[in-house]
Amino acid sequence: MKRTLITNGCIISMDPAIGDLATGDILIVGDRIAEIAPRIDAKADETIDAGGQIVLPGLINAHIHSWQTALRGLGGDWAGSDYFNFFHQTLAPRYAPEDTYIGTLVGALAQIDAGVTTIFDWCHNNATPAHTDAAIDALFESGIRALFGHGTVKPKQKPGEPHFSQVPHPVAEIARLRKQRLSGDDGLVTLAMAILGPDYSTIEVCRQDFRLAREFDLLTSAHVWGRPNRLVSGGYRTLAGEGLLGEDHNLVHGNYIADDELKVIVDHGASVTSTAAVELHFHVSEPLTGRVKRMGGFPSIAIDSEVAARGDMFDVMRFALRAQRLFDNQATVKRMEADGSASEFARRNQPVGTGGSPISQVSVKTREALEWATLNNAKAMRLDHRIGTLTPGKQADLILIRTDRPHMVSAQDPVQAVVYYAQGSDVDTVLIGGRIVKRDGHLLCDRWDQHKAQLQASAKRLLDHDPMR
Repeated sequence: MKRTLITNGCIISMDPAIGDLATGDILIVGDRIAEIAPRIDAKADETIDAGGQIVLPGLINAHIHSWQTALRGLGGDWAGSDYFNFFHQTLAPRYAPEDTYIGTLVGALAQIDAGVTTIFDWCHNNATPAHTDAAIDALFESGIRALFGHGTVKPKQKPGEPHFSQVPHPVAEIARLRKQRLSGDDGLVTLAMAILGPDYSTIEVCRQDFRLAREFDLLTSAHVWGRPNRLVSGGYRTLAGEGLLGEDHNLVHGNYIADDELKVIVDHGASVTSTAAVELHFHVSEPLTGRVKRMGGFPSIAIDSEVAARGDMFDVMRFALRAQRLFDNQATVKRMEADGSASEFARRNQPVGTGGSPISQVSVKTREALEWATLNNAKAMRLDHRIGTLTPGKQADLILIRTDRPHMVSAQDPVQAVVYYAQGSDVDTVLIGGRIVKRDGHLLCDRWDQHKAQLQASAKRLLDHDPMR
């Protein structure tokens, strides 16, 4: 097995037992981390000098629709139901398998380029098995680690056909994938079910989908908002009461879920993923990171759709952190105003002509945001035994970030440097399972010009006669 030694790096392990090393080495044997120490004297087939760089676990994107990559920037000014009406019901049906393939491939490559080593690829435009196979082909070709979420389409209802909310997840497709290409749980690409859930399907369909997933021992994930128009009015209270809710479920969004229902979700061990940048594009309700944390859960964050948001987990960390602090700060000031302490603070602590703030401490620390994007996202995907921290025995998924660029060179704290200042172009090296997939700032992709041309051709064909253009 190949032995790779990374030396002289500033290591952020995200493992409390190992901590951070101002300068340290990492030995990789095959696809796993073998040792982490201030200095390692060992023979290696390849040595990577990480001097002047920050070494940390590869970022994890816990929710992305990479099949949509060809249509980046289409929905930046959409509002209301535009995404559903014009993307899912107008554009999505135009996708051929080759569109799904190239969108997924370039989307995955872009994630690697920006320091992401694992994605939960939520593929819900697979109208045929050929679309599904095209997406899986692309994930394998990209070299990324992926949890492939097999979803279902949301077409306009045709006369004589049931609404999509009444159609259970296809048993034959899950059986085919689970018994063939994605039969194992230790490969680079593994299987999950991206189901309709209590907002978008009837209780009968929910029951069938949850039970199907458990039959094949698969994680389920659902888009959920918790608004009054949801199809299962009791939401997760109903599912929990029937024994269907557990650690094998992940929900995304959930901004309108009431506290009592969220408590049921957290207490049953289900994970909650927030995509704050997309959620606050369309909504004003607080993302769930803070509420989940206060209830004892582990917040998870993600990009969601690049149709209306930048596909960069550094950007996601910053936005999620600042959005949570904003909502928390507003709540603190409202409490102070209600009990009269706000005016007392102003009188005693803000002399004329000076600034000041009634917020005495931040509600969420910077390191927590990095945890959301690494270990917590691994937990949400049931992969924390394999990835999420730099720990001997885990997969060697890690990234090296340069600190010599003008916007990074004076950053004093490495965690704050990563969360507040780093961007995808600072990612110098990426390893996935011990394999180098980006080196010296360059993505290792021999056919990039071909892929770029294919993606542009796909976008042109998909947007012909688009009513929104």
